[in-house]
Amino acid sequence: MQEKNIFKLFCLSLIVKITIAIVAIVFENLDWFNNGDDHFLWANLNWQHVCEVYFNSDSGWYKVIAENGYAHVPLSESSNWSAPNLHFAFFPLFPMCIRLIMDISGMGFYSAAFCLNIIVLYPLVRYFYLFMVHYGIESKQAFRGVVLFLLFPFSMHIYFIYTEALFFTLVLACFYFIAKKQWLKFAIAAALVTLTRPNGLILIIPFFLYIIETNGGFKWGNIKALLKHPLVYALIAMPLAFFVWMYIQHAITGNWMASAAAQSGWKKHWMFPLLALFRNGFWQEQLASIYSIIIMLVAIYYFKKWAPSINAFVWIIILLPLSAGSVISMTRYLSMLFPFYLQAAVSQWMNRYYKTIIVLLIILQFAVLKLWIEDNSLMY
Repeated sequence: MQEKNIFKLFCLSLIVKITIAIVAIVFENLDWFNNGDDHFLWANLNWQHVCEVYFNSDSGWYKVIAENGYAHVPLSESSNWSAPNLHFAFFPLFPMCIRLIMDISGMGFYSAAFCLNIIVLYPLVRYFYLFMVHYGIESKQAFRGVVLFLLFPFSMHIYFIYTEALFFTLVLACFYFIAKKQWLKFAIAAALVTLTRPNGLILIIPFFLYIIETNGGFKWGNIKALLKHPLVYALIAMPLAFFVWMYIQHAITGNWMASAAAQSGWKKHWMFPLLALFRNGFWQEQLASIYSIIIMLVAIYYFKKWAPSINAFVWIIILLPLSAGSVISMTRYLSMLFPFYLQAAVSQWMNRYYKTIIVLLIILQFAVLKLWIEDNSLMY
């Protein structure tokens, strides 16, 4: 039954992914989205046009890295950068996976990125569903919770050439492997999380808390006994992986923290997270600020109901990007908050209004897709 549900969820993810391309191409040909800019005709349609639908904004940085590596970016690519080595702001796992597919298959960047996304979508829905079931959620409710995620408008980023799908899959895998006490698999997944996104290393906090929670709780005797469990020492894989990435940065640039220095290219700097809200007058950033506040209020409401590990994960995902002084991309960052989908899966309103909710989400996905095609900053 579980494998059947997982297969259905994977098929749904593929349907959504293909539908995105079809709808985008139809609307572009009809000039409904872009007023004729960069418009192509059906007669000129080819496979690359389909794959390019999923390319936007940060995707260009992954393309530069996948095609050239970190050390050999040509001047034609970097000449218009505001500072050198800006590509180090983007961690290596995702573009290197694309490069691996390119080297093995001979495909270009767009096709390889498309294939990687298809490959990643299966473990994403698998670990999400299995973790929900292991967390004590009934199979039917777990299925609906994953459907909610796959159709949630801002979750649409998991289908694009972004790190969201890979990062989310690895995070879910880490929590699942901890729950199943599979320490070697956890060590591998945790190391890969660290190499996927800048906030990967700090997730060592919720992972450590979850290890304690699944091994007897926070009593001193349980924690003392836990020091003999290999799961705790598997956490070392995260700082080790980060050190390797630091060494690579130093070998290429002479700077151990080139990735941190690269943030200056986006004018990011540390500030108290709440001060990042409503800083600019653009409607996109105002809306992103409102959305962030709503998410924070919901997280506060469930604070006492959630375990420390869940709360730690949620607030790291919320506050860390805000502490860089910007609400840009908060819509996609917050879509990775899986505890919200766990909570929604068991709610009464989900069971009562499930079909209505699904129809509403599909309609909202069309609106969000319009923003994506128009390169609107709300979808960065």
